[in-house]
Amino acid sequence: MGDILSDYFLRPIAERTGYNSVNTLAYAAIALVALYFIWNFMKKRKFDFGSSEFLYAIGAFVLFGSTCRVVTDLSDAGGIAAAADWGGVLGGVYSAVHSSGIFAYSYLTVTPGIYIVTAILFLSSLALGRLLGNDRLAMWIGLALWLPCLLLLLPFMANAMFFLLAAALAAIGGGAALYLLQHFGKIRLGLQERLAVLGQALDGAATFVVIDVFSAVSGKGYFEQHVLSAGIGTATPLGFGLFFLVKIALSAAIVYFLSKEKMDGSDKAFLLTVVAIMGFAPGIRDILRMLVGA
Repeated sequence: MGDILSDYFLRPIAERTGYNSVNTLAYAAIALVALYFIWNFMKKRKFDFGSSEFLYAIGAFVLFGSTCRVVTDLSDAGGIAAAADWGGVLGGVYSAVHSSGIFAYSYLTVTPGIYIVTAILFLSSLALGRLLGNDRLAMWIGLALWLPCLLLLLPFMANAMFFLLAAALAAIGGGAALYLLQHFGKIRLGLQERLAVLGQALDGAATFVVIDVFSAVSGKGYFEQHVLSAGIGTATPLGFGLFFLVKIALSAAIVYFLSKEKMDGSDKAFLLTVVAIMGFAPGIRDILRMLVGA
C-alpha cells in the first residue's frame, strides 16, 4: 500500500512528472464525491448557485488559485530568488517572499493540494459571509488573496504576444460555439452557459499555444501532464489543436443537453459553474505561466 501511494501519488508530484492513469482516476473520483457533498451541504442551507454573488466569489477564488500556482512555478524556476537580488524596495519584497517559503514547491502549492487549499478558503469565506450577512464578502476575500499574487508576477510578464494569441483563439473558438448554440441550437444563453464554453475554450487554446507554439519558439519544454489530454494532443498531426476543438465541442454539447433537461435552475447553474471552473482554472494557470515564462 505504501509503495502504491508513493509510486502513483507522491513521487509524480515530487518529481514533477505529472499525472498517471491511477492518480487521475483517484483524483477524479475524490473530486466527484467532494462536489456532491459540497452541493448537498450548500443546497440544504439554501445557497443560490445561480446568484451573481456566488459566481463572483467563485471567479475571485479561481483567479487566486490559478495565479498562486503560477507564482509557485516562478519560484520553482528560480525567478523569485533571482528577483531577491534586484535591490531596493522591490528586491526586498521578493527577498521576504523567497525567505518565507510560502510559494515553495510543495504538496500544498501544486495540484491537487492547491485546489484543496483554495476550496477550503472559498468555503470558509462563504460561511463567514453568510454569518455576517454579507453575500459579497467571499468575493472580496478572494480578490484580496489574488491581488498580491498578481503583483508578484507583473515584473516578469514578457510574452504578451503569445498571451494575446491564446486569448484571441479562445474568444474566437468559444464565440463561434456560442453563436451556433444560440442560432442553430435555439437555446437561451445565460452567463453560466457562456462561461462554461469560454472557460473550456481558454483551457484548450492555452494548452495548444503553450505546447505547440510557445514551446517551439522559446525552446522551453512544456508538456501536457494529464493522461487523457496528452493522448488527444499527440494522437493526430493536428497536435493540441485537436484538444482545443474537443474542449469547445464537449463544453458546447454539455451546455446544449443541460438546456434540454428539466431540472432546478440553481442545480443547473452549479453544474455549469463546475464546467467553467474546470476550464478557467487550468487555462488561467497555463496562460499566465506562459506570460511570465516560468
